[in-house]
Amino acid sequence: MVSPEFQKRSNVQTRVMSVMWRNDFAGKIYDIFCRGLFQCDEMRRFVRDLVKNIFEDRICTIFVLVAVLSISESARADNLLTCLTGRYPSLCRHEDLTNEEANKVKKAEHAANLKTCLTGRYPSLCRHEDLTNEEANKVKKAEHAANLKTCLTGRYPSLCRHEDLTNEEANKVKKAEHAANLKTCLTGRYQSLCRHEDLNSEEYKRVESAEVQRPYVPSPLVGSRVARSLHGGSGCESGHWIQEVMSDGRIIALEDGTMWQVDEVDLVHSTIWLPVSNVVVCDGMIINTDDNETVHAIQIK
Repeated sequence: MVSPEFQKRSNVQTRVMSVMWRNDFAGKIYDIFCRGLFQCDEMRRFVRDLVKNIFEDRICTIFVLVAVLSISESARADNLLTCLTGRYPSLCRHEDLTNEEANKVKKAEHAANLKTCLTGRYPSLCRHEDLTNEEANKVKKAEHAANLKTCLTGRYPSLCRHEDLTNEEANKVKKAEHAANLKTCLTGRYQSLCRHEDLNSEEYKRVESAEVQRPYVPSPLVGSRVARSLHGGSGCESGHWIQEVMSDGRIIALEDGTMWQVDEVDLVHSTIWLPVSNVVVCDGMIINTDDNETVHAIQIK
């Protein structure tokens, strides 16, 4: 029942308190901040004698409002911290920012975007439209350099943007891709990964001989069940799993205590690998059989 004193209050205050009493959340806050505050009988008697019901109701109203405002302020502060990283504009509630905060966030987002762009490695993640002309030129050079570095490994022709290369660079990349393909073919183990059509007659004979001498191992990308069937006799060790991924995917620690340094070009894969994923280790390669991905790595421990 609402006390007579409460009914005599202004219409505005009456509507506010009525809504609060009908709302379960507000009722719980009232219990915590009012009844919870006055736990002992002696304290309750003291309050009852000191303040009349109308004042007690007002005190509790103040406690509720303070609690709500505190929660709201805490959420706003958390949002501001997220915004000021500049890394996640879609997670930032820009509408909750003051003009001053919005200007700081705008600068932070610009700086974070520029930092991503200048790596040159992820053009699709770069918001080119937010760059100045000077910044755009720097990013263009960075993306060209990163693409060229990937291309010159020769190992991933599908990841190389050949159309961005100069004639001189294209010739170097063609030689690198040919050399990388020949190296893969001469292992004799991954026939499905070898581009036999790119070999000359002499190279084809060498590869054919290697494939006869070495047991055939299907491509590690054809499925986890195939990769799990590999064993030490074929130059691969199965039964391993990832203990920890460190340094943004640069270091992979396995359950047997060994540690592997991943090739820079393959970080796009290893960065998002998860602990306890099953892997197969094959002569400088780690095959994640859960994600069906392969990275080149060298053992450092």
